[in-house]
Amino acid sequence: MSEELAPIATKVIFEDDDVRVWNQVVPAGATIPKHRHDHDYFLVNVSGEGPIEVEFHDGSGGELGTHFTYSPTPGTADLVPKGHVETARNEGGDYHAILVELKKR
Repeated sequence: MSEELAPIATKVIFEDDDVRVWNQVVPAGATIPKHRHDHDYFLVNVSGEGPIEVEFHDGSGGELGTHFTYSPTPGTADLVPKGHVETARNEGGDYHAILVELKKR
């Protein structure tokens, strides 16, 4: 039996055959439960600067190892490769982002 994982973000706001777009809201001090990224995605940082403490599971962190501190910059976007299984905790103020999964990449 496989382990139940959480969704990658708060709510899907658009989806078609090519992309899935999520709204992500992470209040100060909140944890994003263990989840897996099955698609490459753009992380569009709207507000909040973290830091976001990310723990990778099952050896999925690759060159990042088992832990990564992410300090988002509002108004920027990052391309993140698929394959990570992670848990994240927002150690800063409220964080808001839009995730755009590239389903065919």
